[in-house]
Amino acid sequence: MTPDAEEPLPELDLRLTEENPEDLYEHAPCGYCSCLPDGTLVKLNATLLGWLGYAREELVARQALAQLLTVGGRLHFETHGTPLLLLRGQVRELSYTLRRKDGTALPVLLSAVLVRDADGTPLVVRVTLFDITERRKYEQELLRTRALAEERGAQLAQANAQLTAQNEQLLRTNADLDSFVYTASHDLKQPIDNMTGLFEEFKRTATFADPEAAGMVGMFAEALQQILGTISGLAEVVQVQRQLEEVAAEAVPLQPLAEEVVRSLQPQATDAGAEFELDFAAAPALRMARPGAQSMFYNLFSNALRYAQPGRRPRVRVSTARAGTSTVLTVQDNGRGIDLERHRRHLFQLFRRFHPEVAGSGVGLYLVHRLVLQAGGRIEVESAVGQGTAFRLYFPA
Repeated sequence: MTPDAEEPLPELDLRLTEENPEDLYEHAPCGYCSCLPDGTLVKLNATLLGWLGYAREELVARQALAQLLTVGGRLHFETHGTPLLLLRGQVRELSYTLRRKDGTALPVLLSAVLVRDADGTPLVVRVTLFDITERRKYEQELLRTRALAEERGAQLAQANAQLTAQNEQLLRTNADLDSFVYTASHDLKQPIDNMTGLFEEFKRTATFADPEAAGMVGMFAEALQQILGTISGLAEVVQVQRQLEEVAAEAVPLQPLAEEVVRSLQPQATDAGAEFELDFAAAPALRMARPGAQSMFYNLFSNALRYAQPGRRPRVRVSTARAGTSTVLTVQDNGRGIDLERHRRHLFQLFRRFHPEVAGSGVGLYLVHRLVLQAGGRIEVESAVGQGTAFRLYFPA
């Protein structure tokens, strides 16, 4: 024998064995009733009477079980429940709604057993009823929640469809705008070049008696250069965008690319005595389209040279670092700096310039910002007037 089998059983309170069967029937936590094969009620317990609000004499031998059901429930019980009961001798957990004496509804689960006599003739039907009011509330709440979820799902699907259509429209609009800008800049460049040539010839051959003519000629020449710069900037924006669409993203090694861009800027760098410090040890490569990376470096480096502080040797430090799930590319100079309190909101807008005394098109920072966004990144800027600017470009690692 196991040790558990040898342990004495706990003593039982003998009062638990003295339950009155009649009281147990009358006050059970469920409803009991008995009816004849035709449905006439012959016995109901007090629990069921309490639920329904009837006195016993109002129902016994006066009403049938089906009369306590709603019209739909009565039809189902007579066409489905009763035939099944006769065929199988029992039915289990049929969901019905009882009508109380005051007209209110009581949802129940009905189970029944058919008792036959010795000859097999149906004698009595014993019925058990369970109150499922709370269960019904729970089911209705589930249905309501499901309907609400389906409605919101449909709304979300509709919103997604509208968003998709709007995105497609925006893509078409952007493509049309890019084509228009490219065509316009291309078509305008030739007439402006012709005007520039004619103006140069005009300056070479013409003489002016008016002493103010030289200043006006200079202003006209400056205006021509501004127009040429704007046209070139527009063409560059579209050209870079088209290159990004044609070239897939890749892991671009930064050291050789940066050195290549610095060499392309060598004349300006030599004239200014500029120094470039490159340190990509922490993150040697960035994943993006190579033309985009080249344009990004070129615009940041050339801006650092163009906006150098007068009387100060330009120093440009370029480095990478890891920050959580991001790769950070920092380009820091010691140039003129930008008044961020005045210009932060307009920093990356097209054709915005913050040092009018320095020639420029206002395209560089716009392009850099656009390239970083297309690569899934973002830009932070720190700058102080007269001290320099630091651009921190965050890319997904």
